[in-house]
Amino acid sequence: MDKKKVIAYTLLTLGIAWAIEIVASLVKVYNPGSLGAVVFPAGLAACMFVPLIVTIILKTGVKKIGWKPKLKGNVRWIFFAVLMPMVFTILGFLAFFMIRPDLFKLDGSYLLIEVKDQGLDPVEYKKALDQSGLSMEMMALISTIQCITYAPFINMFLAIGEEAGWRGFLYPELKKRFSRPLTWVIGGIIWAAFHFPAMLIAGYEYGSDYIGAPILGLVTFTLTCIIWGMFCEIIYDKTKCIWFPALFHGGINASATMYRMVLDGAKADEISKLMVFGPAPHGLISFIPTLIIAVVVAVIVLKEDKKKNIAALSR
Repeated sequence: MDKKKVIAYTLLTLGIAWAIEIVASLVKVYNPGSLGAVVFPAGLAACMFVPLIVTIILKTGVKKIGWKPKLKGNVRWIFFAVLMPMVFTILGFLAFFMIRPDLFKLDGSYLLIEVKDQGLDPVEYKKALDQSGLSMEMMALISTIQCITYAPFINMFLAIGEEAGWRGFLYPELKKRFSRPLTWVIGGIIWAAFHFPAMLIAGYEYGSDYIGAPILGLVTFTLTCIIWGMFCEIIYDKTKCIWFPALFHGGINASATMYRMVLDGAKADEISKLMVFGPAPHGLISFIPTLIIAVVVAVIVLKEDKKKNIAALSR
C-alpha cells in the first residue's frame, strides 16, 4: 500500500468535499426556499466527482481501473446491481412497518410535505397529479418500476465520480495492507465521513431532530456505508469494471427516497423523530435485512478467497 498517497487522497478528498458541503448546507439552512432546494443538491452532486478528481490530481492510475464495459460473463452483475437495492428497500419497509404499522399510508401525504420542503407548492403539485389522472398508488408503482429499470443507469453517471475514487483506488490500496473485512470497515468509515458535514449542518439523510441526534445518525450511516461499500467492492472485484459498482451505487440512490411514498404525513412530527430507524434503507431497523444478507455474502466471498489462497500455495 502506498501509505503517503492513501493519506493524501483521503485528506484531500474529504477536505474538498467538506468545503463544498459546508457552503451548500449553510445555503440550505439560511435559504430554505427555492434557492436552498437548488444549491444543496447541486453541491452534493458536485461532491460526487471529488474522489475521481483527486485520483487524477494524485496520478493514482485512474486509467487502469476498468473503464471499458465488460459484459461478457458479467451480465448477472447488471441484474444484481439494478435489482438488489430495491430488494433491500422493500425488505427494509417490511422490517420497519412490522414494528410501526401505524406509520404506513399510501396516500402521498408525506410526499407532499417533502415537496414543500423542496420549495415547491404542494397544492399545485397535487393538482397536477390529479389532472394527470395518477393516484398516489400508481405513482408508487411507477417509481418502483423506474428504480428497477432506467433510474440506476442514469444515477450511475453521477456515482461513477465516487466509485472511481473509492472502489477504483482506495479499497484496492487498503487491500494491499489489510484483510478484506478490515478494508471494508476502513473504507466504509471514510466513505461515510465524506457525507458528515451535510448530515450535521443540513440534516442530510435523517433530518436534525431524530432520536439520538446527531451521533446515532452518524453511527447508523457509517454502518450502512461499510455494508454498501462491501457490496460495491465485491462487485468491482468480480467484474474488474468500475461501471458495475457505479450502477449498484446508482440503484441505491434511486431507491433510497422511496420511503416518501409510504408514510403518513399526518404523523410527520413523530416520523421525523424516528427517521434514523427507518423506513429508508439506511435506517437502523430497516437496514437489518440488508445486514443479514451482507453477512451471508461476506462468508461466501471470504470462503472463496480462502480456497484461492490454499490453491495458490499448493502450486
